[in-house]
Amino acid sequence: MKENIVQTALSEIMQRGLRFSIRDLASQLGISTKTVYQYFESKEQIIGYIIEQSIAEMKQTETELYSDNSLSIQQKLRSALVLLPRGYVFMDVRLLHELKQRYPEQWKAVDHYINHGWDTIRLLVKKGVESGDYRPIDLELLIQMYIGALHRLMNGQVKADKGLSLEKALVSMVDILLVGITNRQGDKY
Repeated sequence: MKENIVQTALSEIMQRGLRFSIRDLASQLGISTKTVYQYFESKEQIIGYIIEQSIAEMKQTETELYSDNSLSIQQKLRSALVLLPRGYVFMDVRLLHELKQRYPEQWKAVDHYINHGWDTIRLLVKKGVESGDYRPIDLELLIQMYIGALHRLMNGQVKADKGLSLEKALVSMVDILLVGITNRQGDKY
């Protein structure tokens, strides 16, 4: 039942944003609100659970990418930098902004991951420098540039109404960070 509640919450978020209620979930599932409260104490706890699951999925995917010997260092790094959870409902910039504004406690988990979940990236860049695929760079500066640009995307600085989803914006941003703006043909990611 817990997973059914989560899936219904995800569906509601996709349709209505974060403006769903426990009553909406119970109605969709054909159960009482009391049943929902047996699994989750609040709407905030449901949102927090969805975020925790998404972050855990991203960490697992990063581990799989790092271990995938069929991919080059460049492919691994690019894939890790554009990683979003599969079916992630918060790919809409407006939902991330709403999460940050209306659910600050749940936002803290997202923000912590954005600011501190860089172990795999650090390992990939180190391996890339050791192999000669990358030149030595100030990795902490690259991370801060990425975080700063991502925050601007999430704060609505890049307008979703111009047809630019978070996913597309993230791919473009990573391409610019990794390849730059030169017209030279470099390694394909």
